[in-house]
Amino acid sequence: MKAALIGAGLIAQQHLCCLQSLPEITLVGICDLSRAMAESAAERFGVGAWFTDHHAMLERVRPDVVHITTPPPSHFTLAMDALASGAHVIVEKPITVVHDQVAVLLRSASEMKRALVEDYNYIFNAPMQQILGLVQSGKLGTIVDVEVRICLDILDRENPFVDRNIPHPCLSMPGGAIADFLPHLASLAHCFVGPHRAVRSHWSKRSADSPLPHDEFQAIVDAERGTAFLGFSAHAQPDMFWVRVNGTRMRASADLYDMNIVVNRLDAGPKPIARLRDRLREARDTRRAAHRAFLKKLSRRPGTYDGLWTLLARTYEALQSGTEPPVSVRQIAEVNNLVAALTAEEFRF
Repeated sequence: MKAALIGAGLIAQQHLCCLQSLPEITLVGICDLSRAMAESAAERFGVGAWFTDHHAMLERVRPDVVHITTPPPSHFTLAMDALASGAHVIVEKPITVVHDQVAVLLRSASEMKRALVEDYNYIFNAPMQQILGLVQSGKLGTIVDVEVRICLDILDRENPFVDRNIPHPCLSMPGGAIADFLPHLASLAHCFVGPHRAVRSHWSKRSADSPLPHDEFQAIVDAERGTAFLGFSAHAQPDMFWVRVNGTRMRASADLYDMNIVVNRLDAGPKPIARLRDRLREARDTRRAAHRAFLKKLSRRPGTYDGLWTLLARTYEALQSGTEPPVSVRQIAEVNNLVAALTAEEFRF
């Protein structure tokens, strides 16, 4: 299959590295509005053609799959153009900045019999796949609730979100900078508790002098298969990204920055002794996970982006076999419905 990419920024490097590792995939074009960015990426990844006009690229190289890794405001137009050219589309999150456009994209992809995939890479990270395996096997029991939380210092003066000279594209979106992270929070919650029925969210700003409309976010979601608690903080430290799933038989927690998992289970016997055994097991698992995380950071593996590599590999396998991609149309619709419901309450307080 022939693949092309639009948008040669930071996340594009991960897409390109992964594509280079996939057999039977040929990179045929890279496009960016910056000639220097497009030419540099093409030279680095051995791509024979680079462009500054995506229409010219789609017409000349006729890719089977187009990766869209540009800023969010451009996603809708680029995805529609790629679909119209006959290509399947893999687009970075958030898939659009206007919720109504999601349905338009999904309908267009269906009418053209093309696949449309939004990047929910963290679902495919190894720790998340382990927890999903515990759920599917029944070992975790019935899900009671899931908590997904990101603490990330996006107010650091070196962070592009607070660059006053070049306003970040996400700042114009509902939710501002936090909106860039909502698809991760929503997609992770959705894969455990399903589509939402009702939400209540709270948006706040602790740093009055920052250009961000909000820097703190909390939400509770009533969903089909349980309750979800979502949170983002630009102040709480140290940085973390973790998911905790509580079931009727055990609890599983994943650290998606350090790529480890801890499982808590209640053993037979007196509860105080059972809890002590579980804590000792947790300490052992945490120590082993920390050692593995350290070795991964020293390796040349993609680290926290390993889920993206898994997602892309599975997507291409599905496209070649004619089966449904690992991120389904229904999943994209339901995750974006949740994101829209969360941002709808942005200014309610």
